[in-house]
Amino acid sequence: MSWRLFAMDTHFKHSLGTYEFDARCEMVKELGYDATYLSLLNEPAWNDLPRLASVKTKHDLDVAGVWLLLDGAGDDNHAGNLRVLRAIETTEGCDHFELSIRTSDTTITRSDAAGDAAATRWLERLLTAADKRGATISLYPHINFWLERIEDAVRLCRQFNHPRLRAVFCGFHWYAVDGKNLGARLAEAQPFLRSVNLCGTRKLPEAKLPTIEPLDSGELDHFAVLGRLREIGYAGMIGFQGYGMGGDVYTNLQRSIRAFRDLEGRLQRHPNWAKLQ
Repeated sequence: MSWRLFAMDTHFKHSLGTYEFDARCEMVKELGYDATYLSLLNEPAWNDLPRLASVKTKHDLDVAGVWLLLDGAGDDNHAGNLRVLRAIETTEGCDHFELSIRTSDTTITRSDAAGDAAATRWLERLLTAADKRGATISLYPHINFWLERIEDAVRLCRQFNHPRLRAVFCGFHWYAVDGKNLGARLAEAQPFLRSVNLCGTRKLPEAKLPTIEPLDSGELDHFAVLGRLREIGYAGMIGFQGYGMGGDVYTNLQRSIRAFRDLEGRLQRHPNWAKLQ
C-alpha cells in the first residue's frame, strides 16, 4: 500500500510573492503528487477558493483540503467565523476542511479545556453545514493557538462523537510543542485521524520555533513516524508542509516526494526496522 500525497500551498508563498494558482497545480502534478491544498491565510487565497471547483477537470488533481481559522470565542455574528461557515456551505471541489482554532478570550490559555464550551457552539454550526453537504471538518492543531495539541483535537472529537468531525496530525506542530510520546499520541488519535502532514524540522537554540524544511532534512526521524502511522493502520493522505521555507519551490517539493517514496519503500521491505524501543 502506497500513501497518496499532497503538497500544501504554503510552499508557494515566500518573501518574493506567491505563485499563481494554476502554476502551483501544474508543478505538483508534474512532480507526481495526487492533490493540491489551499490555506486561507489572506485575501488572495480566499479569491482562489472558487477555483477549486475546476482542479479535477483542469489539472487531474484532487483537493486534499482547505485550511480555515476560527475564533473559538467569537460571538454569533463574528465576521471571520461567519465567513468560515459560508466557505463550508458553498465551496465546490472540496469536501474536507481543516480547522485551526484560536481564541480572543484572554482568560483562556492554550489547550485549556475551559475554552471548549465556547468553541463547541461554533463547531456545532459548522458541523451542521458540513453534514448537509457530506463534508468533513478536521481539527488542525497549531502551536501557540488555543487548539495547540493533537490531544486537544482528540478531546473535542470524543466529546462530539460526530462522524463529520475528525483530526489532523501535523508533524511540525507536534514536534514544535513537545515532540514526545509519538506512539501514544497517534494511537489516541487513530479513531479520528483524517489527514497527516509532515516536513523536515530541527530545533535551533536561537530560534523561537523549529525550522520547516524538505523531508530529507532536519532531525526528526520520518522513517519512525511512518512506522507508527503504518502501525495504527493509517491509510489516508499525507501532505508536506512548506510555510516559510523559501528557496526554489519545485526543488523543495521534488526532494520531499523523493525522500518520502524512499522511506515508504524501505518501510514496506523492512517493517520491523521501524519498531523503536
